[in-house]
Amino acid sequence: MALELVAGPLMGAVFNVLLERITSAEVINFFKKRNCDKLLKRLKIIFLSVNAVLNDAEEKQMKNEAVKEWLEELKDVAFAAEDLFDEIYTDAKIKAKEVSTLPSPPMSFYDKGVEEKIEDVHERLEFILGQKEVLDLKVGKEAKMAHKTPTSSVMEACDVYGRDSDKEALVNLVLSHDEKIGVIPIVGMGGIGKTTIAQLIYNDQKVQKEFDLMAWIYVSDEFDICKITKNLLEALTSRSCDIEDLNFLQRDLKMFVMKKKFLFVLDDVWNENYDNWDKFRSPFIHAGAHGSKIIVTTRSRHVASIMQTISPYNLSELSNEDSWNLFSKHAFDYGDLNLHQSLDKVGKEIVRKCKGLPLAVKTLAGLLRSKTDRQEWYKVLNSDIWDLQDSESNILPALRLSYHYLPSHLKRCFAYCAIFPKDYEFEKESLVLLWLAEGFLQQSKRHRRIEEVGDEYFCELVSRSFFQPSRRGKSCFLMHHLVNDLAQFVSGAFSVRMEGYNSNEIKERTRHLSHIIADSSSYVNLKEVSKANCLRTFLQIRPICTSIDLFNNMPNDLLTKLKCLRVLSLVGSHIYSLPDSIGELKHLRYLEVADTEIMRLPESISSLYNLQTLKLVGCHNLIELPKGIHKLVNLRYLDIRETCLRWMPLQMNELVSLQNLSDFFVGKEYGSSIGELGELSNLHGELFIHYIECIVDYKDSEMAKLKEKHGLEKLSLDWCGNGDTDNSQKEKYILNSLQPHENLKELNIYDYPGTEFPDWLGNPSFYNLVSLQLKSCKYCYKLPPLGQLPKLKELQISKFEGLVSVGSEFLGNRNSSVTDFFPALEILRIEYMPAWERWYINAENAGRKAFCHLREFHIENCPKLRGDLPDNLPSLTLLVIRDCKRLLCSIPKARALRVLNIQNCESVEFPVHEPWCHQSLTSLFLHDSCDSLKFLPLDLFPNLKSLDIWGCKNLEDLTVSASDATPPNFKSLHSLRIRHCPNFTSFPQGGFAAPTLTLLTINYCEKLNSLPEQMHDLMPSLKEVQLRGCPKIGSSTVRPLRIRICSKLMEGKQNHSDPLFARLEGLVTVQSPSSS
Repeated sequence: MALELVAGPLMGAVFNVLLERITSAEVINFFKKRNCDKLLKRLKIIFLSVNAVLNDAEEKQMKNEAVKEWLEELKDVAFAAEDLFDEIYTDAKIKAKEVSTLPSPPMSFYDKGVEEKIEDVHERLEFILGQKEVLDLKVGKEAKMAHKTPTSSVMEACDVYGRDSDKEALVNLVLSHDEKIGVIPIVGMGGIGKTTIAQLIYNDQKVQKEFDLMAWIYVSDEFDICKITKNLLEALTSRSCDIEDLNFLQRDLKMFVMKKKFLFVLDDVWNENYDNWDKFRSPFIHAGAHGSKIIVTTRSRHVASIMQTISPYNLSELSNEDSWNLFSKHAFDYGDLNLHQSLDKVGKEIVRKCKGLPLAVKTLAGLLRSKTDRQEWYKVLNSDIWDLQDSESNILPALRLSYHYLPSHLKRCFAYCAIFPKDYEFEKESLVLLWLAEGFLQQSKRHRRIEEVGDEYFCELVSRSFFQPSRRGKSCFLMHHLVNDLAQFVSGAFSVRMEGYNSNEIKERTRHLSHIIADSSSYVNLKEVSKANCLRTFLQIRPICTSIDLFNNMPNDLLTKLKCLRVLSLVGSHIYSLPDSIGELKHLRYLEVADTEIMRLPESISSLYNLQTLKLVGCHNLIELPKGIHKLVNLRYLDIRETCLRWMPLQMNELVSLQNLSDFFVGKEYGSSIGELGELSNLHGELFIHYIECIVDYKDSEMAKLKEKHGLEKLSLDWCGNGDTDNSQKEKYILNSLQPHENLKELNIYDYPGTEFPDWLGNPSFYNLVSLQLKSCKYCYKLPPLGQLPKLKELQISKFEGLVSVGSEFLGNRNSSVTDFFPALEILRIEYMPAWERWYINAENAGRKAFCHLREFHIENCPKLRGDLPDNLPSLTLLVIRDCKRLLCSIPKARALRVLNIQNCESVEFPVHEPWCHQSLTSLFLHDSCDSLKFLPLDLFPNLKSLDIWGCKNLEDLTVSASDATPPNFKSLHSLRIRHCPNFTSFPQGGFAAPTLTLLTINYCEKLNSLPEQMHDLMPSLKEVQLRGCPKIGSSTVRPLRIRICSKLMEGKQNHSDPLFARLEGLVTVQSPSSS
């Protein structure tokens, strides 16, 4: 059976939009008023007729240049028709609205002879349709890809590079006995090596010994249950099978696998129908023995999610080194060593071009295997992989296959991404907004927000490996180089990237244009851009943080020449204003002038009826928004972060389509009141409300109706003053009236001037709240009951000048039904609390636990705090205590603690008699702290990697437990620093083994007599010893020393008879002075 999301031609999505628009009331009325009903019907018939042959045309274009050109012409006229109907639709909507304050567009489309333009589109379409017989394009033909060569389990293991760790991890999964029948999906883009790794596992000796039955089945795109079951039965029995009835096939299969441990590989699965999978597995899902496994290889994470019982294994690209080894194997295997060396440089550049895709590496190596001329190699390096013929390359068919099976609407969305440069990291939200502006998103019949539809499209492309998550952050994605090439290949001349000086690639039919800012000298050739008079997208992309003089200056007539623009991004340009002509862009839906010098936007922007997205983030000079911004009735996204705005224009409540509003500024004397937020009922995402101190009456803030905005996920409230107020009770009422909806995930409150928080803060009904920040609430004298929040993961409290003590009220109300306080909290930061003296923790006394999942605990700049900290923290891995000079307590008990950092805390006690507390510690930093510490047993820290002690006044010794055996071995220790410890006298007697220690630093330890004993034997990896201000160590040298260990010879002018070097005998050293 075919895919759940049916594959369709790229232009199918365009014609679906045209058919939808041509049947709209606005377009029908336009034609009726001009007695052009017959023309409208003819156009509709043409659209339907052309749409019927698109599948056949898209398949034939790969081998027939005439069909490809036919499709290009069709795209061009279809886009022109789309613009035409969009303008008719827009003008009708504007006139129907009858809003006297909304100015008519400066240049009415009707004055330019709309009938003639429609006739022109009609004639072009008639001509194109007439060519379909000449090109032998068939109606209703289902799109099919060329037959793929089936795979098998047979392979050459020596042909595989860079997959040892993948193989080991997968073999362990296959041999595990966690469940009865385990399904392990291997997921990755086409050509990444999924089949190869499956073959490695299948042929592994340990795997073959483990299973009674093994079978390899090549599935491919058609998930025919009967055929696959029959193939599986034949593979298991090694006999041909004539049975065609599914019932008999499944009965025989069940009997054959009964109580036997099996391993099946289902290679290249595309099925997204769970019911098909459930029917197929029914014969053996309960019949096989415990520990049986099924390995599935697929390009789609959605397929994996349907079939998996074990999390999918995502296969990544090869490293450059492994790619080169694979390339060398296939390109130079015939043994000419001299040739190999002469082609190394260009070969490695070709390999880098493949970006770790094994299929690309192997294909290009095979192509070049018989070529000895270096110029031939450079031709391949400088050419596009898509220029290769199918007979020469498996790359094109492999990656095009993934594209082929995309539905039409996803093909259009993917092809649009051709405007992104290689290695460019894009955010999901930004790309969805671009798709929305271009009209690629189909309105859902399930009444979902159009942004949610876009999110679904995006996730589908991620699932199919067109987009890959970036390592930089969860919200960023990128495309593999060859997938990027594929996007360029399918979009053709309609998408152009200006990188460097290639503006000559811009054609009349170009619709999408991006300008890549390579450096501050980048500019755009206006004459070249204006050739594309039907341009829809001008997107400035800034991979580097720099600004440019766009066009050298912003020409006033640019926008009048590009009237079809839907997306205009001028991010990072040195422009100070936009021309009034921007109001003539009827199609414009996306406008971005982020990080520019703009102070004001022209009022003509209020004429942009279709505008959906307005991005002004980083416009640090922007002091006001257009007064008529309320007329933008289709505006959905307004980003005004990092601007100089101090108030909002009046009538903001009329922007009823608004879905995302980054910031709202409460005006002091004029502008919109906060109550106007009440009408914006569809707000989602993040909202930051500034200047709350300007709210006169809490009834105004009640009108904001934040409690009803269920789509808000992050809310920030800022009083923006110095935290002072004449009426703290009024401020409490205001904060109470700003209670958000319980769906909120993040909450930040800044400069709140009240003395108490309202009851809603800390209410366990906020079950989605995961992050909370309370900052600069200078008069608050107690904390809210935050321990009751069931999902709170991160909490930051800082600059509470009036808070003296924290008690049980912080954990929760006594009558609360909460069993554990802070049950989900992972990160806690308490900072800059100048008056805080006591923390009373009595959760254990109440029979309840607190902070059971806390991983990070920071307590800093609390100069008056004394007493105890929370003690039993079983999940704590990071503890930082800094600048708490009066804190008199012991380190909390935390078995999982890995990093401990204590600074300027003289009274804190370090527990040296509880060895179980420090077993997991890997990094210990003590700075001017723990004055009671006299000796530090290294035995406490068996896994320590870094020990850094500075200014421990009374520390005398590092010790180890006494033993007659060999010195204790601290195998993880890499770095040891002891500085400014005036009473430190000795290292452990007899020395201590630190086989991985690379750095030893000892500074200003005046009483230290010697370095560790047997350093040359016990510290073989030591690379650097730093000494300074240690006069008692046996050296006559008074200047500081840095002894670098990098040669068997002691170079320089150091006296080798110096007693210091006798201590270092056997170490390989070179000496150089230093002031470290």
